[in-house]
Amino acid sequence: MLQASVQRLPHGLQIAVDATPLSRGETEPGSAKARSPLALLCGAAAAAAFASSARPALAETADTGAAPAPYTPEQASTSASSAYQVPAERRGLPKEVILYQYEVCPFCCKVKAFLDYHKIPYRTVEVSPLTKSELKWSAHRKVPVAVLDGEPLADSSAIISRLAAEVAPGPSGHSGVEAPSTASGKWAPWRRKGEAVAAPPDGAAAAQEEEERWRRWADERLVRLITVNIYRSMRESFQMFDYIADTGRFNLVEREATRVAGAMMMWGISGRMRKKYGITGDVRQELFAAGDEWVAALGNRSFMGGDTPNLADLAVFGVTRSVTCTDTFNELMHNTGIGPWYIRMIGVVGQSSRVSAS
Repeated sequence: MLQASVQRLPHGLQIAVDATPLSRGETEPGSAKARSPLALLCGAAAAAAFASSARPALAETADTGAAPAPYTPEQASTSASSAYQVPAERRGLPKEVILYQYEVCPFCCKVKAFLDYHKIPYRTVEVSPLTKSELKWSAHRKVPVAVLDGEPLADSSAIISRLAAEVAPGPSGHSGVEAPSTASGKWAPWRRKGEAVAAPPDGAAAAQEEEERWRRWADERLVRLITVNIYRSMRESFQMFDYIADTGRFNLVEREATRVAGAMMMWGISGRMRKKYGITGDVRQELFAAGDEWVAALGNRSFMGGDTPNLADLAVFGVTRSVTCTDTFNELMHNTGIGPWYIRMIGVVGQSSRVSAS
């Protein structure tokens, strides 16, 4: 059991949230499944789709032939994007939220963390990374795509910011949702369309700047570090694609193809991903440094938001939770001080508010 003074999780402690531990043996690259041309084709397509989902919807570093400079949190505050700005005017909390997603996509997991914490009911639709037929109606081909009362919205940060306006306190003191009744357990919106979000109290500007900066850090740094780590070795690449294949929308052939060809492809290009993302040195140590960087930013606070999580807490939590039960996740918990914060987040986020999945 964790003591308050313990800074790192003891080895052997497993934290599992919305995931099944990976106990299945790895598929050997030389097996018949790996040699199947159809498997290679399907797996490569799936790998490309999941690799695409690991890129934030922000401007990419220009390809000058040289690796970009190492990333620092301060750089995030210079990247202007309305996706991180919470709208000033309420539009009303949606009565229906449908999230088109990949179950293990870190950006999709960010949105789910926000919805789960605020207990906003939502449905998920798993998108096939091979055909994306579930998004044939949409101009946006990358997940997540949220449909809020029939209105589509893309980009995980934009989705969260849009919904954050509805749960923020208004001038009347009410948030966008009210407590669930004991009878139904369902959350109902305060229908106060047009009401402005309450002006921040004195001194809140610095807190809002910090929140936005670390939300960007989660997208621009943490996601990329986690991505190169889960594919850093053949073993870990197979481990991750075993999880992807089990949770994604695949038929039998596609599932087995994804396990083998997808894992091999992502392991093969992991070196290029490191260069593209400007990650130098040992990728595991870079990840550990990022974890401790987050903990240092927390200081003596329970959460970045103080006594309760803010949008930065939920973003970092969602991204981290996307790789639960991988070696990357377990070593991050064991080798950095992030574990106690993560356990607190599990407690406050609670059970999922997802009502159905298809």
